[in-house]
Amino acid sequence: MTTKSFWSQRAMLSIRSNKRLFLGCLLAGSVGASAYLFLMPKVYESQAILKNINPDKQSTAIAAEMIRSPKTIQQSVKGMGLNVEYFVTKNFQTSECFDNKPVNISYKLKDESFSQQSFSLQRDGEKTYILEYDDQAGHQQKRGSYNELLDLGSLAVTIEKTPYLNLLDDKDEVSFTIYSDSRLANKIAEQNLSCSIEDGGVIKLNSQSANPAKAYRIASAVSKGYGNAGQQANESHSLANVQLINNQLDRVSQELDNAQRELSHFQSVNNAYEMPQQAGAVLNTVSQLQIQKVEADMQLAALDNLSDYMRKNRNVNTISPEYGTITDIIYTETYLKLNDKVAERQQLLEQGADLSKVDKEISSLKEMLAESIRNTRKKLTIRQETLAAAIVSAKDRIQNLPQTEEKLQQLNRSIYLYTKLYDFLIQKRAEAMVEAPVLPPSSYILNEAKMPTSPISPNAAKVWSLALLASLLFGALVTAVKPLLKIKISNRKDLQKFTDIPFIANIEAGGKNHDFSESFMTLCTKILMLGNKQPVQMITITSAKAGEGKTTVAENLAKAMGKLGKKALLIDMNPINPSLKNTLGNEEENSFAQVIDDDKNLHQAVQITNYENVDLLSAGYLAHGVNTLLINDKTGNILADMKTLYDYVIFDTPETSNYMDAVPLMKMSDLNMFVIKANSATFDQLEYASQMKKDFQVENLFMIINGMTETMNHSGMQTSGKVKQIRRREQAEAEIRFMPRMMKKAALWFY
Repeated sequence: MTTKSFWSQRAMLSIRSNKRLFLGCLLAGSVGASAYLFLMPKVYESQAILKNINPDKQSTAIAAEMIRSPKTIQQSVKGMGLNVEYFVTKNFQTSECFDNKPVNISYKLKDESFSQQSFSLQRDGEKTYILEYDDQAGHQQKRGSYNELLDLGSLAVTIEKTPYLNLLDDKDEVSFTIYSDSRLANKIAEQNLSCSIEDGGVIKLNSQSANPAKAYRIASAVSKGYGNAGQQANESHSLANVQLINNQLDRVSQELDNAQRELSHFQSVNNAYEMPQQAGAVLNTVSQLQIQKVEADMQLAALDNLSDYMRKNRNVNTISPEYGTITDIIYTETYLKLNDKVAERQQLLEQGADLSKVDKEISSLKEMLAESIRNTRKKLTIRQETLAAAIVSAKDRIQNLPQTEEKLQQLNRSIYLYTKLYDFLIQKRAEAMVEAPVLPPSSYILNEAKMPTSPISPNAAKVWSLALLASLLFGALVTAVKPLLKIKISNRKDLQKFTDIPFIANIEAGGKNHDFSESFMTLCTKILMLGNKQPVQMITITSAKAGEGKTTVAENLAKAMGKLGKKALLIDMNPINPSLKNTLGNEEENSFAQVIDDDKNLHQAVQITNYENVDLLSAGYLAHGVNTLLINDKTGNILADMKTLYDYVIFDTPETSNYMDAVPLMKMSDLNMFVIKANSATFDQLEYASQMKKDFQVENLFMIINGMTETMNHSGMQTSGKVKQIRRREQAEAEIRFMPRMMKKAALWFY
């Protein structure tokens, strides 16, 4: 918990200290999100939920593929007017028009190979227009009249104006694209439709489009159109049976013709037009056996066809017997029970009742039907073998007849057999064409498609969330990388990375009122704490270059000490740019130089300022600069007098990068402060301060960071940004009295 709180505080401090950067990132992210939402086309989605009759995953997957197949889509959307897409380009944005079409297009295809064609319509007047399009011959332009047929080669179009056309500006562009049925189905399958499969045979059909009405109509049409799949499969199955019988009829007809020609030829050559009654009876027996064998073969073929159909269409709930194949009573009863259970299941489904029990009964009945088919097949196989053995026995008896009579009988038998078989096939073909089995739909709709009211893309909430997150992450990244790229000092951390000179205080940048009191009170506190270990009276303040704020620090430090009741003498030892006498409002010309030359004593040279307990002493003209103090024997006595008269003597010196005046004073002082300006001082200045400390063995040297823009506390680390407010005693006592009363009132809630 502590770690989490620590890192959250660090994050908030980082944001506060770089608030301009984060605000800029948030502004850029907001602009980007707004532009994205404005420019990106909107996508609407309509969903229909279907339930597959067979909940098997494989069967459901096949059904989902069938729903998205171009053939199903083409049959579903045929005649809905989706073959023409209308577009309007307005303010550099192209949008599809579905209900508010500017024109109505009707067309006739003249080329069967036509796939699609895009056109741009230019309004040429109240009655005419110009169509522009590209074909194999290049860019084309054709003028036409509204409500009149215009021949375009591969197709002819008729364009009719609508009231929406008059609402468009002249600069708005109108265009449209015409698709063939097959190309439209492929386009919808590729771009608009998607299917997802869930447990229990549930199929979710999603249709997406830039227009909500179009998304709804496609989803509704395809979901309802798939219900005709059972009828289509039924028709295909019936046609397959008829084609099988036709193929057998062609073969039998050819064999019958050949047998009749061979009989005529044999009778003519051998003068054989009569045969014994016994041979006729045997021949009739063989013929009957052959017919029975052919019937058994046909029944087996029908069973194979039925079994193959059941394997390919596992989701059918009813199976009608074909060609009288299965005459088993158990099969018939089971078949009737299955139909009853299917009807019962549909009623339960409409009532919303539990379907698990009836589904188990349906599955059991299907297994019984399959078992009955297998048993019938075994019986037919045994019957085939029995008939084959009987035919062989009858043929053995025929072989005992004379060769000529046997041949004649064989020819008559063949003719008789093929005639019977031909009539039998004709009858079965009629039955197959009239009594085709009726198949139920392979699925039904649980939830019909609805008109979408809001787009799914772009998602405004997601876009704004991502933009906010990206803005914050980018701001955090810049905040993290910025210290690695910076070459200037902005806080104590930067200071401690490049120097071992201790940090003493940071001075905040002055606002409108230049209120430095809090920063300098903190500096006074640290100086007073240092005085507990060893006396601190003489303080030298300097910097590496001009403009770092050393004079401001010296002046405000003296004022802060004066407010604490400490007498402070502020000595302006900057002969290059003496500015303290101007800021403190004193025009007297007495100076430190006059004291050295015995022209004035210390009391005469010191100038009284307008600030309590703060006096000013100007350096004046020193002939040899700071060396004047070093070679004069009176300097020590003068400094001793200053310490006697004042609690603190503060020297303001010129920059050390150009002048050496500060170094001797630093050697004499109890405390030395090197001022650098935040976000202005470079690391070279720190290196210069460290080198100066080492070369001249300057003791008690501390660093002050001036002009801080970051919120820092007394330790120079990031803080919450609260400012200490020293309240009057009366105000504090009033608050103390107020708080117990509030606590008493709050305590009443717990009793």
